[in-house]
Amino acid sequence: MLVLGVGAGAHGARAILTYLDSPHRTPIVSRTVRRAPGQSLATTIATGVDAIHAIAAMMSLPVQFSAIAYRVATDPGTVATRGTARTASLVPETAAQVRFLRFIGLVPNHGVTVLCDIGSTGTTVTVIDLASTRTLMTRRTATFCGDDLDHSVRRLLSSNGVRVGIDASRSIKEQLSIDSVVSTTDPAGTARHVLTRRDFDDLIAGPVRYAGMLVEQTIELSGARPQSIVVVGGGANITSIARSLELRTGLTTLVPTMPELVSARGAALLSPDR
Repeated sequence: MLVLGVGAGAHGARAILTYLDSPHRTPIVSRTVRRAPGQSLATTIATGVDAIHAIAAMMSLPVQFSAIAYRVATDPGTVATRGTARTASLVPETAAQVRFLRFIGLVPNHGVTVLCDIGSTGTTVTVIDLASTRTLMTRRTATFCGDDLDHSVRRLLSSNGVRVGIDASRSIKEQLSIDSVVSTTDPAGTARHVLTRRDFDDLIAGPVRYAGMLVEQTIELSGARPQSIVVVGGGANITSIARSLELRTGLTTLVPTMPELVSARGAALLSPDR
């Protein structure tokens, strides 16, 4: 059975087409749509959903169910209001994340865990009771986010004579999650700088410490004793973040493969139940 899942946030949407029994595998089709300035979230989501439906139709692949994972603080009415997105079910983002993490065996059915979701526009820390999937405490900050890290990379390169746009800075940041060294050149080819993962880790050390403080405070306010932290969202690809959280809290800190797709994959899993 083919299902479509969407993870929606202020940055835009990630949509995937996958099989219900194997959402952890590489999606058959995936689309990431960044939200344009002034564009509604519903329009952004619909663009991604419509693109996947169009490709599925070309491949003669019937999509049985669709679901959109959204942050609870978001008005559901702003998420799916047009196009083929109208037929999609809405599921709370945390429920979708827990469902997928449970599916891949990263969290058990009981106990308490902390979800640290690092997105483009902010970080959300949520303490979850796994038996009931009840949120014990949640806090969100815009102080630590992917967009700010992109700008930090851009400023560092500029100080070394390499002037690139924000999209290029984002690509360099993402490349450093894979490679330990990235060589960059400005569009004119007149300046070059080699950026290492160590340089990047030093650059973001302050914001990462702040994220660690936020996690500690959220756990304390929850009154719970979690057994683990799971880092999701695109920012989870920066390996030093999970390492820092584990050292700071003493809790086992886990990062699933392709953490940016956890919400979309969880939504896909929940789509037949809605």
